[in-house]
Amino acid sequence: MAILLENDLFRLAFDQERLRIVSLCNKATGDEHLKRDIETPLCLLACLHDGEGVRREFVPQGPCRAQVRPTAGGQALEVAFEGVSDGERTLPIALRATIELGAGRAEAEWRLEVDNRAAGWQVVEVLYPYLRGLYLGHDWQDDILIYPHHAGERTVAPIREYTSDRYLHFGRAQTHRQGDLYWREIPYCGLASMMWLYYYDQANGLYLASHDDDFRLTGLRVETAGPADPWIGFGLRKYHRIRPGEAWSSKPSIVALTQDDWHWGARRYRAWFRTHVVAAPNPALLHDEFTLNQCYQFKREGGTIYHRFDDIPALYEAGRREFQARHIFIASWNRGGFDWDYPEYHPDMELGSPVDLASACREVRSRGGLVTFYINARIFDTASDYFPTLGRRWAIKGADGSLRLEKYGPRTFSVSCPAHSEWQKWIGDIATWMVEAYGATGIYLDQLGSAEPFPCYDPDHTHLDIGEFNAGYLALLRSLRARLQQLNPNSFLMIENCGDIYSAWVWGNLTWNGEPYDEFFNLYKYTFPEYVQVNMVNPRPQLAGEERQRRFHQDMERAMLLGSVFWLGLDKFSDGDEAAHRYMQRAVAMRAELQPLLRQATYLDDDGVYEVPEGIRASHWALAGDGHLYILANHSPARERYLDVAAPAAGARRVVTGNIDRVPEKLQATPQGSRVRIRVPAHSLSWVLLLP
Repeated sequence: MAILLENDLFRLAFDQERLRIVSLCNKATGDEHLKRDIETPLCLLACLHDGEGVRREFVPQGPCRAQVRPTAGGQALEVAFEGVSDGERTLPIALRATIELGAGRAEAEWRLEVDNRAAGWQVVEVLYPYLRGLYLGHDWQDDILIYPHHAGERTVAPIREYTSDRYLHFGRAQTHRQGDLYWREIPYCGLASMMWLYYYDQANGLYLASHDDDFRLTGLRVETAGPADPWIGFGLRKYHRIRPGEAWSSKPSIVALTQDDWHWGARRYRAWFRTHVVAAPNPALLHDEFTLNQCYQFKREGGTIYHRFDDIPALYEAGRREFQARHIFIASWNRGGFDWDYPEYHPDMELGSPVDLASACREVRSRGGLVTFYINARIFDTASDYFPTLGRRWAIKGADGSLRLEKYGPRTFSVSCPAHSEWQKWIGDIATWMVEAYGATGIYLDQLGSAEPFPCYDPDHTHLDIGEFNAGYLALLRSLRARLQQLNPNSFLMIENCGDIYSAWVWGNLTWNGEPYDEFFNLYKYTFPEYVQVNMVNPRPQLAGEERQRRFHQDMERAMLLGSVFWLGLDKFSDGDEAAHRYMQRAVAMRAELQPLLRQATYLDDDGVYEVPEGIRASHWALAGDGHLYILANHSPARERYLDVAAPAAGARRVVTGNIDRVPEKLQATPQGSRVRIRVPAHSLSWVLLLP
C-alpha cells in the first residue's frame, strides 16, 4: 500500500510501512523516474558525540506516521519519525518532513524539522532531500547532468562517466568510490557556484535545488552504481549544528519534473535567487573592458625574479600594444613571491621598495590604465613566522580540532576561516591598504569562489554556527567593496572562479575548470548573464603542435561566444606561436568591435537558435529595441551553411555583420514563417546583428 502525493503532472509515492520513496513519476510524459529499488532513507543525519569528534551517520528509525492533508494551493505529505539509528544505537532525535505540491504544478517543496532530544549528541549535517535509483526514459545513456562545479559542467551519461578514470582522478571535485557506490559531492559556495542541478533527456527534466535564503554551506551530492547496475541519485547536504534541546527547520528545497532542457532550471533558479540578491552596479569605467593583461612573472619558484616593480609601466604599454588592454593584473609581487609566505602581503624587497611599487602604479594610472593586485583570501603558509601565533588561531578547525592543510608547490598552507572576524579584518585591511597606499584600482581575491569551503568547529571564532563559511566571505565582499569605493569610486573586486552570492559584489569572475571534465561555462553565463566572466585564453603550456593550436582556438572561440573578457599574458606566446599570436590579435580586434553591442545585450545561450548545422556554434544575445545579435563560430568555412533563428517581432529589416578577417560583406535575412534564415559567414568567427 502506498501513500500518494500527486496531481495531473507529478506523482510521489511512499511505502506505507517503511516510509521510503517508491515512485517519482512525471505524469506529463508518463515516465517513472525511479527505475531501481535502492534502499534509501528519507534523510541522513551526521552526528557527533560530545568529546569524541567522530562523525557518525544516522537514518530515520522507530515509530513513524504519515498523512496527506489539503493546503490552500494543493496538498502536503507529512512524514514523522521519533528517532534515528546508526545500526548500533537509536537516538531520540525527532524528524518531521513536509512535502508540499501545488495544484497544477509539477514542483514540490521539501522541508525538514529536526528536534534533538538526545543528551550528549549534536547533529552537524542533514542530507535532505535524498533521491536514488533514478534515470530518465528507456535508456540512461542519453541522460545529461548539469552540475554547478565552478562555472558549470555538462556530462552525458553521468552513470557511466562518473565511474571513469578521468572523474576518479579529478582532484578536489573527483568521484569517490565506496565499495560498489560511486559519489561526488561539491560544497557551495566555492566548488559549487550555485545550489541547483538539473538532470534531463529528450523528454524529461528533473530540477533539484536548495532555495535557502541563508545561503548556508551546502553540499550537492551525486551517487551512482555505474553501468553494471544503472541508476543515479541526488541529495542536498546542510551544515548546521543542532545541540541537545535545540530544534531546526530547514529552508525549502525544490524537486520539479519538467519536459524541458537545462535552461528551464537556470531560469527557475534565477527567478528565486533574484528575489533575495540584487547585483551591485559596477563602476562605469569597466563597461567597455574586454581584455586583461595578466602579469604573474615577478617573483616565482621561491626566488626566481623575472621582473621588478620598475618594469610595470613597460609591461602595461606592452599589454596595450599587444592586447588593447588597459587593465594590468599584478601577481607574485608579495614577500617571497607567488604561493609563498601568504598572507604576508607586503612588497618583496628584491623587487623594489613600497615607493617603487606606488610610483609604478601611479605611472600606469597617468596613462589611463587600471591596476589590479592579487592577494589570496583563503590560505596561510605554515612556514610563516606568524603561523604559530596567528595562522593556527585563524584556521578552520575540524570536529576533532584538526586543521585543513593544502599543498601548493613546495609549501603547505592552512585554510583560514572566512567567518572569523580577525581573518576578515586582515584581508580587508590589506586590500584597503593596496588601494590607499599603492594606488590599486582593483583587488583580486584568489581562491574565494574556487576552492573548497568547509565547516568550522572552532569555539573561539566569532561565527555562531559551523556552516557560516559563505556568510563570512559575503560579509567581507560587501564591507570591502564599500571601503574601497569610499577611497576611489572606481574601485572594484575580482575573484577566482564564481559563486552566485559572491559575484553580486564583484566585477570579474576568473572562470576556469578543465576541459577534460565537461566544463560548460554557458551554465553560469545563462543563469546570470549580468555577471562578467574573465576567461583564460592563452596557449596551453603543456601542449604542443596541432593540439596546442586546436585548444587555443577552442578557448578563444568559447570566450568570444560568451562575451567574456580575454585573460592574456605577454609571456604566454612562445617561439612557434606566431600563427596563434596573429590569430589572437585578430580575435581581440573583433572582440573590441563587439563590446559596444555586448554591453547593452543579454546572453541567451542558444535560445532562439534552431537546427544548428554541424560544425557551427552560435550564441544569441537580445538587445534593447528587439535587436538580436548572433556570434558564430564556423569550423568549416569553405562550406555554405545556413542558420534558422528567431525573427524580431517586426521582422529583420536590417542585417549588419562583421568577422575576424575584417572582410566587408552583406547578408540577407530570409523570412521562414516565425523564423529567419541567415547564411553563416565563411569565417572562423563572425557576428550577425538583426535589427527591426
